[in-house]
Amino acid sequence: MELADKIENGGLNGGLNGGLNSGLKSLFDTIKNNPGIKAKDASILLDNRAISTIEKQIKELSNKGLIERRGSKKAGGYYAVKKRNKKRK
Repeated sequence: MELADKIENGGLNGGLNGGLNSGLKSLFDTIKNNPGIKAKDASILLDNRAISTIEKQIKELSNKGLIERRGSKKAGGYYAVKKRNKKRK
């Protein structure tokens, strides 16, 4: 199961600071459903949430390893991170 799916199903508790609040969850869902989205576009989709708020929330989601930025500053965007399977010995 992907990390993104675990969040959607409420499975990320305890391990990531008690899960995500509703603001972070809505931003994460927006990024997951719109791969490559820019902060400005996410703000519009989230009822014009302040860009400064979006940027703080993006930083928090990124620090938790849930999203990543790909591409250049001008053309890049944000993507949900897929959980990588650990190899077992």
